[in-house]
Amino acid sequence: DEFMQACLDGGDWQTKAVTTRQAMGTYPANELLDLIAEGTRICGDPGVQYHSTVNRWHTCKTSGAINASNPCSEYMFLDDSACNLASLNLMKFRKPCGGFDIERFRAAVRIFIIAQDILVDHSSYPVAKICRNSHDYRPLGLGYANLGCLIMSLGLPYDSDGGRAIAAAITAVMT
Repeated sequence: DEFMQACLDGGDWQTKAVTTRQAMGTYPANELLDLIAEGTRICGDPGVQYHSTVNRWHTCKTSGAINASNPCSEYMFLDDSACNLASLNLMKFRKPCGGFDIERFRAAVRIFIIAQDILVDHSSYPVAKICRNSHDYRPLGLGYANLGCLIMSLGLPYDSDGGRAIAAAITAVMT
Protein backbone atom coordinates (compact mmCIF):
# COMPACT_ATOMS: atom_id res chain seq x y z
CA ASP A 1 0.00 0.00 0.00
CA GLU A 2 2.81 2.38 0.88
CA PHE A 3 4.56 1.85 -2.46
CA MET A 4 1.38 2.43 -4.46
CA GLN A 5 0.66 5.55 -2.40
CA ALA A 6 4.18 6.80 -3.14
CA CYS A 7 3.44 6.26 -6.86
CA LEU A 8 0.17 8.18 -6.61
CA ASP A 9 1.87 11.00 -4.68
CA GLY A 10 4.89 11.16 -7.00
CA GLY A 11 7.12 10.28 -4.06
CA ASP A 12 10.28 8.27 -3.60
CA TRP A 13 10.71 4.64 -2.57
CA GLN A 14 13.58 3.13 -0.66
CA THR A 15 14.66 -0.33 -1.73
CA LYS A 16 15.97 -2.79 0.86
CA ALA A 17 18.13 -5.92 0.73
CA VAL A 18 15.97 -9.04 0.86
CA THR A 19 18.03 -10.88 3.47
CA THR A 20 19.21 -8.04 5.74
CA ARG A 21 16.53 -5.37 5.14
CA GLN A 22 19.44 -2.89 4.82
CA ALA A 23 18.55 0.26 2.84
CA MET A 24 19.98 -0.04 -0.66
CA GLY A 25 18.81 3.02 -2.59
CA THR A 26 16.07 5.59 -3.02
CA TYR A 27 14.29 6.05 -6.34
CA PRO A 28 11.21 7.81 -7.71
CA ALA A 29 8.38 5.33 -7.08
CA ASN A 30 6.81 5.99 -10.49
CA GLU A 31 10.06 5.11 -12.25
CA LEU A 32 10.28 1.83 -10.33
CA LEU A 33 6.68 1.00 -11.21
CA ASP A 34 7.41 1.70 -14.89
CA LEU A 35 10.46 -0.60 -14.74
CA ILE A 36 8.40 -3.34 -13.04
CA ALA A 37 5.69 -3.03 -15.70
CA GLU A 38 8.22 -3.11 -18.54
CA GLY A 39 10.03 -6.12 -17.08
CA THR A 40 6.73 -7.94 -16.72
CA ARG A 41 5.76 -7.07 -20.31
CA ILE A 42 9.06 -8.36 -21.65
CA CYS A 43 9.51 -11.60 -19.71
CA GLY A 44 6.84 -12.08 -17.03
CA ASP A 45 9.17 -11.04 -14.19
CA PRO A 46 9.38 -9.54 -11.71
CA GLY A 47 6.32 -10.96 -10.11
CA VAL A 48 4.77 -8.44 -7.76
CA GLN A 49 3.40 -9.26 -4.34
CA TYR A 50 1.29 -6.60 -2.68
CA HIS A 51 2.68 -7.27 0.80
CA SER A 52 0.25 -5.03 2.68
CA THR A 53 -2.82 -6.53 0.97
CA VAL A 54 -1.61 -10.13 1.22
CA ASN A 55 -0.95 -9.78 4.92
CA ARG A 56 -4.20 -7.92 5.56
CA TRP A 57 -6.01 -10.97 4.12
CA HIS A 58 -3.71 -13.48 5.89
CA THR A 59 -5.71 -16.22 7.61
CA CYS A 60 -3.07 -16.99 10.29
CA LYS A 61 -1.72 -13.50 11.11
CA THR A 62 -0.39 -14.42 14.55
CA SER A 63 1.86 -17.09 13.00
CA GLY A 64 4.01 -14.66 11.04
CA ALA A 65 3.93 -12.55 7.90
CA ILE A 66 3.61 -13.89 4.37
CA ASN A 67 6.84 -12.78 2.71
CA ALA A 68 6.65 -14.59 -0.62
CA SER A 69 4.74 -17.04 -2.76
CA ASN A 70 5.57 -19.83 -5.13
CA PRO A 71 6.23 -18.65 -8.73
CA CYS A 72 2.58 -18.83 -9.84
CA SER A 73 1.28 -17.28 -6.60
CA GLU A 74 -1.38 -19.92 -6.05
CA TYR A 75 0.32 -20.69 -2.75
CA MET A 76 1.06 -17.94 -0.25
CA PHE A 77 1.70 -18.80 3.35
CA LEU A 78 4.30 -18.75 6.09
CA ASP A 79 8.02 -18.94 5.48
CA ASP A 80 9.30 -22.51 5.65
CA SER A 81 6.03 -24.11 4.61
CA ALA A 82 4.89 -26.21 1.70
CA CYS A 83 1.59 -26.93 0.04
CA ASN A 84 0.54 -30.24 -1.42
CA LEU A 85 -1.05 -29.25 -4.73
CA ALA A 86 -3.17 -31.30 -7.11
CA SER A 87 -5.52 -30.65 -10.02
CA LEU A 88 -8.54 -32.44 -11.45
CA ASN A 89 -8.82 -32.73 -15.22
CA LEU A 90 -12.23 -31.22 -16.01
CA MET A 91 -12.48 -33.10 -19.32
CA LYS A 92 -12.72 -36.36 -17.33
CA PHE A 93 -16.08 -35.14 -15.98
CA ARG A 94 -17.57 -34.16 -19.36
CA LYS A 95 -20.43 -36.46 -20.27
CA PRO A 96 -20.73 -37.80 -23.84
CA CYS A 97 -23.86 -35.66 -24.28
CA GLY A 98 -21.80 -32.54 -23.45
CA GLY A 99 -23.00 -32.13 -19.87
CA PHE A 100 -20.82 -32.04 -16.79
CA ASP A 101 -21.01 -34.85 -14.23
CA ILE A 102 -21.38 -32.79 -11.07
CA GLU A 103 -21.82 -35.75 -8.72
CA ARG A 104 -18.65 -37.48 -9.94
CA PHE A 105 -16.81 -34.16 -9.70
CA ARG A 106 -18.00 -33.60 -6.09
CA ALA A 107 -16.94 -37.14 -5.16
CA ALA A 108 -13.51 -36.64 -6.76
CA VAL A 109 -13.01 -33.35 -4.91
CA ARG A 110 -13.83 -35.04 -1.60
CA ILE A 111 -11.56 -38.03 -2.26
CA PHE A 112 -8.66 -35.83 -3.41
CA ILE A 113 -8.87 -33.60 -0.32
CA ILE A 114 -8.83 -36.66 1.93
CA ALA A 115 -5.93 -38.13 -0.03
CA GLN A 116 -3.99 -34.86 0.10
CA ASP A 117 -4.50 -34.63 3.85
CA ILE A 118 -3.17 -38.18 4.26
CA LEU A 119 -0.26 -37.29 1.98
CA VAL A 120 0.90 -34.56 4.39
CA ASP A 121 1.86 -37.23 6.91
CA HIS A 122 3.63 -39.42 4.36
CA SER A 123 5.56 -36.77 2.47
CA SER A 124 9.18 -35.88 2.93
CA TYR A 125 10.26 -32.28 3.32
CA PRO A 126 13.69 -30.74 2.82
CA VAL A 127 14.04 -29.33 6.34
CA ALA A 128 12.46 -29.98 9.75
CA LYS A 129 10.74 -26.57 9.98
CA ILE A 130 8.87 -27.15 6.70
CA CYS A 131 7.87 -30.60 7.94
CA ARG A 132 6.58 -29.15 11.23
CA ASN A 133 4.60 -26.35 9.52
CA SER A 134 3.11 -28.83 7.03
CA HIS A 135 1.92 -31.05 9.86
CA ASP A 136 0.68 -28.15 12.00
CA TYR A 137 -1.18 -26.21 9.28
CA ARG A 138 -1.86 -28.98 6.72
CA PRO A 139 -1.88 -26.64 3.69
CA LEU A 140 -3.62 -28.27 0.75
CA GLY A 141 -4.39 -26.91 -2.69
CA LEU A 142 -6.83 -28.50 -5.09
CA GLY A 143 -7.45 -26.92 -8.44
CA TYR A 144 -8.60 -27.93 -11.87
CA ALA A 145 -7.05 -28.21 -15.31
CA ASN A 146 -8.42 -28.01 -18.86
CA LEU A 147 -11.04 -25.34 -18.17
CA GLY A 148 -10.38 -23.81 -21.59
CA CYS A 149 -10.69 -27.19 -23.28
CA LEU A 150 -13.99 -27.91 -21.50
CA ILE A 151 -15.43 -24.52 -22.41
CA MET A 152 -14.36 -24.86 -26.05
CA SER A 153 -15.77 -28.41 -26.21
CA LEU A 154 -19.13 -26.91 -25.21
CA GLY A 155 -18.91 -24.49 -28.13
CA LEU A 156 -18.44 -21.43 -25.94
CA PRO A 157 -15.82 -18.73 -26.41
CA TYR A 158 -13.34 -18.74 -23.55
CA ASP A 159 -13.90 -15.06 -22.79
CA SER A 160 -17.70 -15.07 -22.82
CA ASP A 161 -20.47 -14.77 -20.26
CA GLY A 162 -21.25 -18.47 -20.79
CA GLY A 163 -17.60 -19.47 -20.35
CA ARG A 164 -17.29 -17.41 -17.19
CA ALA A 165 -20.54 -18.92 -15.87
CA ILE A 166 -19.16 -22.45 -16.40
CA ALA A 167 -15.94 -21.51 -14.59
CA ALA A 168 -17.89 -19.93 -11.72
CA ALA A 169 -20.20 -22.93 -11.37
CA ILE A 170 -17.34 -25.45 -11.34
CA THR A 171 -15.41 -23.34 -8.81
CA ALA A 172 -18.51 -23.06 -6.61
CA VAL A 173 -19.09 -26.82 -6.70
CA MET A 174 -15.42 -27.43 -5.89
CA THR A 175 -15.55 -25.01 -2.98
